[in-house]
Amino acid sequence: MLIVLVLFVAGAGLLLLGLDKLHTAVPTCYGHPMSPGEVCHARVTGPVTDGMPEPHDSTYREQLDNLTSGGWTAIVLGLVLLALALLLAVSFAATTIRDHRE
Repeated sequence: MLIVLVLFVAGAGLLLLGLDKLHTAVPTCYGHPMSPGEVCHARVTGPVTDGMPEPHDSTYREQLDNLTSGGWTAIVLGLVLLALALLLAVSFAATTIRDHRE
């Protein structure tokens, strides 16, 4: 039954973390907050090496989408963990009821 509690706490925590991330995300450009309509111009400080992405300019919307995608991932994982906790709790309860009837 401890696993149900752990799954429930982890799921609820991820859900709350994701919701917080969606509501408090503020895009920044090199540490400076951006506002809608702004473009963050990429700084190239040296040569781009193999395997590294080419720096590119990004809009406020692109920066915000990058920030909030992690929030949505946390929400989905939290919901999956909560559903699994509920499924296990129902299974444990059904097993306990069946064992008491016998």
